[in-house]
Amino acid sequence: MVFRFLPRATGLLVVIAVALMTSRSWAHWYALGPSKDEWGLKYDGQVDAANGDKLIVHFTIADQGRLKPIHSVFVMAFSNPDRTGTNLVKTPITMKPTEDGKLTGQVAVGKEFADRAVIRIFTLTVDGRSQMAGPTAGARYYDIPLKKFLKKAPLAASSPSGSSIVPPPASSVAK
Repeated sequence: MVFRFLPRATGLLVVIAVALMTSRSWAHWYALGPSKDEWGLKYDGQVDAANGDKLIVHFTIADQGRLKPIHSVFVMAFSNPDRTGTNLVKTPITMKPTEDGKLTGQVAVGKEFADRAVIRIFTLTVDGRSQMAGPTAGARYYDIPLKKFLKKAPLAASSPSGSSIVPPPASSVAK
């Protein structure tokens, strides 16, 4: 009699265990709203044209500000301009410490994503408080539009525009 219910009980326990484990692993991310001091972050970026249709994104964080410690940094582009929809690009920037205490890294992304890409900084703490408890538990992120760094450097390194015809020099013949 007991053996008849044992497979059902085992199956029910497996379903419950899987449901409980997945609820802990579902990722929750919440956007940090605008801040007059950009959450105390001090950063710099540069975008350089690379061979073919790629861009090299250089990103340096001089001060992690109110988001210290920073968990990870990604270059992301979405199918919709308002940063919703599906991810077209999600490339991590491996941030390495420098001798002067900054974090720096670089990554290559396609030029076609330059207008809609953002540098997304993830953190688990804001103002020194963990964000992993309570009803809104989850990582926080702050977006920096890649366009901000595109204005500094022109991207037309690979294709010349216009013609390469030079006007003839002025004649130096005296009459």
